[in-house]
Amino acid sequence: MNRKILTSVVTIGILLGGGATIMATSIDGAESSLVKKENIEVNGEKNTTKQILTASEAKEIALSEHDGRIDSIELEYDDGYSYYEVEIENKAAEYDVYVDAYTGEVLGVETDDINDDYTHSTQDMITSEEAIEIALKQVEGKVVEIEFDEDDGRFEYEIELKTDKGEAEITIDAITGEVRELEID
Repeated sequence: MNRKILTSVVTIGILLGGGATIMATSIDGAESSLVKKENIEVNGEKNTTKQILTASEAKEIALSEHDGRIDSIELEYDDGYSYYEVEIENKAAEYDVYVDAYTGEVLGVETDDINDDYTHSTQDMITSEEAIEIALKQVEGKVVEIEFDEDDGRFEYEIELKTDKGEAEITIDAITGEVRELEID
């Protein structure tokens, strides 16, 4: 009897008192946002009952916060939580938008003002969606990260996928759409 009461009290305590606070801090160290997210654990597992959002869905949510070009999308796992970090750049600033990977809730936004000229012209570049389509034609899997990068004066998308057999990394030229590198682990 006492054991059942103790188990009930501990379970209620975990449900009521459990929680994690995520704090995003800008580069100069100033606090930019504070979000409290409930940490509910059932049988030792967290965030296992819901379907995870795709990178494309996280991108759309982030772009609803700030317009611009997507520099990268990364699916992160931290202390039992899954979220996307979406980097957006436009003429005014660079933004890191944090999106809950299960609910789509925007957890926070970090802003870094751009003091120099906007150097990346997107006029002749393929979009991140087109790069993802090209990657998925090469390797079947789920996109977990996409990053827009400049390497030796060439603009490219670096895409990481989870496959049934492991991971794959694909580098795609952002101007031509050509697959420059394919690595399967």
